[in-house]
Amino acid sequence: MNESEFILKLQEKAREQEKILQTAPFPKIFSFVVNFLSHHPWRYLIPLAFIISLILRGLLGNSFTNFILDIFRSHL
Repeated sequence: MNESEFILKLQEKAREQEKILQTAPFPKIFSFVVNFLSHHPWRYLIPLAFIISLILRGLLGNSFTNFILDIFRSHL
């Protein structure tokens, strides 16, 4: 495959992805979330995970810690 065929194939794939995006159930919401998280996702996801873990630790107490440890024990 030469370079021009490769570029044509990439353009075709881009058109297919654009069609999929337009036929998504909530295209505006989906595209907003993708653009929002695509730049620097760790800036949002790491604090969110930390807050969720604090909330769950507060609600469940020691059972939360045991649950997390059980998850990792089952894969060893």
